[in-house]
Amino acid sequence: MQYKCMPQSRIESIVFTAITAFFMVYFMTLYNTVLATGEFYNRTFLIALQSMWLEYVLIFLCAYFISGPVAKRFAFQVVRPGDRQIYVIMAIQTFTVICQVALASILGVWHGYGFTRQLLPDYIMTYCKNFIMALPLQLIIVGPLSRVVFRAIYGRAKQKRLDAEDEAARKHTA
Repeated sequence: MQYKCMPQSRIESIVFTAITAFFMVYFMTLYNTVLATGEFYNRTFLIALQSMWLEYVLIFLCAYFISGPVAKRFAFQVVRPGDRQIYVIMAIQTFTVICQVALASILGVWHGYGFTRQLLPDYIMTYCKNFIMALPLQLIIVGPLSRVVFRAIYGRAKQKRLDAEDEAARKHTA
């Protein structure tokens, strides 16, 4: 029996959100650093890692408390819980990116331009630049990578527990 390990409890949901937020914030910080400087060197990887932590905390909190619930609400207007798992995952991820980029772009405008009279054009430009990177990044790299890491942390323990329960049930019925 193959067990598909996704968050089942509040703590697992927090851990999964933390993993996903880490990868997204790191890669998006890397992307925005390259856009801002026009340079991409080996040291850019370290610069992104050093400068991402405030954004990581804010994005994690937004993802867990705002974007996650909102994204699920919108996603389940498009798909149903009984639909194929990949459709449910893709819908939730797509709406999460839409929400998160909207919130993160506020921070991006503040960092990049400040809140000036050009707030709306700066926000739209920031949103568009980040969305075109964030959606494929989430769907193709970060989403699958986060699930692999999460399964590495929680999957084995859950599988062992399920196997033990199956074995106990077989012994009880025999």
